[in-house]
Amino acid sequence: MKKNNKSPLVSVIIPVFNGASFLVEAVDSVQKSKYRNFEIILVDDGSTDNSHMVCRMLAEKYKNLHFYEFTQNKGLGTVLNFALKKARGTYICRLNQDDRMLPHRMGTQVAFLKKNTDVVAVGSHIRYFFDNRKEEILKFITDDAEIKKIWHIVSPFSDPSVMYRKDTALKAKGYDQSFWPADDTHLWYRMGSLGKLANIPEPLVEVRWHDKAASVFFFRNLAWSTYRMHIWAQKHIAPAPFIIRVYWIVQLISGLILPPQMNWNIYRVLKKVISAYEDIVSAKSLESVKSKRLWAFSS
Repeated sequence: MKKNNKSPLVSVIIPVFNGASFLVEAVDSVQKSKYRNFEIILVDDGSTDNSHMVCRMLAEKYKNLHFYEFTQNKGLGTVLNFALKKARGTYICRLNQDDRMLPHRMGTQVAFLKKNTDVVAVGSHIRYFFDNRKEEILKFITDDAEIKKIWHIVSPFSDPSVMYRKDTALKAKGYDQSFWPADDTHLWYRMGSLGKLANIPEPLVEVRWHDKAASVFFFRNLAWSTYRMHIWAQKHIAPAPFIIRVYWIVQLISGLILPPQMNWNIYRVLKKVISAYEDIVSAKSLESVKSKRLWAFSS
């Protein structure tokens, strides 16, 4: 099928490594999008399953999908930087090989970035779905100022929910493979130093939770790289209070000795506590505004 040579506004980047089981479902979720001005870039990073065949089949099926491959594994950061250079879109939309985006995801984020020109990256809440059909919504802080108050504690985004400006990512020099698998959060620090970050206050992606997910399988690598990333941020982004630096050490030890599933359960609880705190602060702010308006009206 002849490819479309017209430059799209959005480039959806999906890195692939042994992802044959769920890849068709992920790509189909993109193709069902209500927003249509996009391309999909698949990059197979030396898979040893039949991902290569699945990618080729998808490239033949969809004229807006472009497939590239490495015969040997290069690493996620290298793959994403390669895709970033190949992307023709103004906006980069991330999705993982085992996740799904909702039909209104791209349109919602494109509209947000067009309206908020000072925002360089926007994510969303996510909906976890499990093999037992259970679902759980994980919320992320929406406001840039609040995000940067706690980005020494938790990542601003869930990576597969993010849409960001390509020019800003290139200015920030893209992904740093040496921080894998925390290279995405490392990029958010650098992009956040160049502009504002935000999250849409609703789930726009569905994230599959399974034991073979990279975030589970490589959790101990993630623990080490997250700690190194925090030390980097302490030096290059903003100093963190002593209690936060102690938290980093506790987080590292927990990541190395506790099972990945237990660590992720702790993380989700922490996210819920942070979200609840934000809701309380937002409610108090709204009540304060209402009180001032009522006072002004009555006087």
